[in-house]
Amino acid sequence: MGETLLQVNGLGMSYGKRSILQDVSFTLNSGEILGIAGENGAGKSTLLSALAGIQTLKTGVIYFDGKDIAKNKRQYKQNIGYVPQEIALFEELSGWDNLKFFGKASHVSGKVIAERIREVCDITGFPETELKRPVREYSGGMKRKINIGAALLHRPELLLLDEPVANLDTASEEQVLTALKLLAEQGTAIVYVGHQLEKMEQFCDELCFIKNGKVIRSK
Repeated sequence: MGETLLQVNGLGMSYGKRSILQDVSFTLNSGEILGIAGENGAGKSTLLSALAGIQTLKTGVIYFDGKDIAKNKRQYKQNIGYVPQEIALFEELSGWDNLKFFGKASHVSGKVIAERIREVCDITGFPETELKRPVREYSGGMKRKINIGAALLHRPELLLLDEPVANLDTASEEQVLTALKLLAEQGTAIVYVGHQLEKMEQFCDELCFIKNGKVIRSK
């Protein structure tokens, strides 16, 4: 594995008086896949959104490449890819136009956007022949692949994934997981939120299990 890229120290979050995450700490190296598992409501998605810099921490600090992300938000967000659990696509636009939009939002040059779109289609296994169709005509699995592809266009150093293989058939799921393994081998650090423990134990380099906002087990 590479050098430490992400360091989480004493992270805590709450909604009102309800504590969601309590004293969560871990490190993640370049090229490493960290799995976050737990029951519904355990705080997995909340943790991921905190790592994405979307939610403000109650306690603790998150460092990326040695820098506090709260003090370097713009630079940090240019180096991460975030795939939320909910599909975030424009239904009336084509797959191509969706990827082009998210590529521009991630500051991908217009000169290379077509090349990057083909690249992410290859990574996710999305057929390029379907890119011109509107997203509303896609199956759930196809939308999931485009959603993942949108987060890869700018070649992020850190990839944050919330249930990335939901609604995928077995063949597509294996294709996506294989692609993620390849990205990790090329140096991308990955945080993978899921619930299939047996598969995650095989796929992830490290595994944290969260219950009631606390890390209670790690591989």
